[in-house]
Amino acid sequence: MEEKPFRAPVVIAVAVKPSDQPKVVNLEEIGAVNAAVQNMLLAAHGLGLGAIWRTGKPTYHPKMKQLFNLREQDEVLGFIYLGYPEVMKEKGERTPYQKKTKWITADDPAS
Repeated sequence: MEEKPFRAPVVIAVAVKPSDQPKVVNLEEIGAVNAAVQNMLLAAHGLGLGAIWRTGKPTYHPKMKQLFNLREQDEVLGFIYLGYPEVMKEKGERTPYQKKTKWITADDPAS
């Protein structure tokens, strides 16, 4: 368990520090961070890196907030592990979108 953080040469801790503004919705702040993580994973894969987002019980332990100087309302959401994969995946073949897309052009449920 103690060696898990060393599974990749780079580990990025991901946290959200919601705004104190009353108009800001905390769930939307978390969603924005989740979207940013997905974009980081896509960018890493695009560069030929291996990347995975990990969580687990230690992620949500109160000591994590202490470690990263987070406030009570802040949250560690996970960790991005980055590195060069030992085994490269074969290039997959995508199904054309036309086979998976249904265009709804009328209110008729039968169409």
